[in-house]
Amino acid sequence: KMIGILVTGHGRFATGITSALELVLGKQEWFEAVDFPDGDTKTELERNMDEALKRLEGTEHILAFCDILSGSPFNTLIDRAMRRGGITVYYGTNVAMLLDTTLNRNFGKSLEELNADIVEKGRSQVGRFEAGGVEEDDDSF
Repeated sequence: KMIGILVTGHGRFATGITSALELVLGKQEWFEAVDFPDGDTKTELERNMDEALKRLEGTEHILAFCDILSGSPFNTLIDRAMRRGGITVYYGTNVAMLLDTTLNRNFGKSLEELNADIVEKGRSQVGRFEAGGVEEDDDSF
């Protein structure tokens, strides 16, 4: 059985990050994106989430990715995970962790292997780049 992936977040986060993923990996099976756009109510979010989870029925497990901790998308997923089980929820999602997870899932890595790598992959892709040798009073730019 395939492992399902669900992405959710505020605004168009889910479809935005999914479009980046699809640009690199192409359209994915057993992959759902649930937005929470401005103007949607919590009831609409819950309905959209339940519909996406229904489409992922039959998967071995669902790895769910949220934008931030404790927001409405996260809280809705946590509620579903506690009621039905079979869902692991991650927050602070970035493109690298979603790409890595999806690619490794497609290569057949186990749920345990995927779960072991997700948070570290996300952390390893956060950093800061500073161009060397440029001084603040440098007029060359």
